[in-house]
Amino acid sequence: MTGTVITDLRRRGAVDPGRVLTGPLRVVGLQWLDPGRRTEVAAEGVEHALYITAGSGTATVPDADGQAGPDAAVPLVEGTALTLPLGARTVLTASTAGLEYFHAVLAVAGRPPGHRATTGSAGREDPAGPDHPHHPDHPESPKGGETR
Repeated sequence: MTGTVITDLRRRGAVDPGRVLTGPLRVVGLQWLDPGRRTEVAAEGVEHALYITAGSGTATVPDADGQAGPDAAVPLVEGTALTLPLGARTVLTASTAGLEYFHAVLAVAGRPPGHRATTGSAGREDPAGPDHPHHPDHPESPKGGETR
């Protein structure tokens, strides 16, 4: 088992997999929300994958003001998985039993953590935003705005 690393997440908490892996995983670990507590997860410059391992709760997508109606709540139970692609947000709320979840944070190729997606004229994310080498405003971009 050369190179294999075994970590007890219940004892250790979050782990930086970058010490042994070269892929996009940046942080993995078990998280616990006490009964009735809330936390927001935002995919700004990174993406998230969450897997409910114990307890229950809800996930809601907040509006621009950070508010969400009660009809917008999605139930979370053991075995539920949530993925938050770049730009997505959700608020997790633990039930009276609390909520435990495995949380993986993944880097997005070509985007540093904290980078916010830019939008094109159609309101969609522009995959070649100003930080992308193919964007005309990037210093490594070919002249004249052409893309490779």
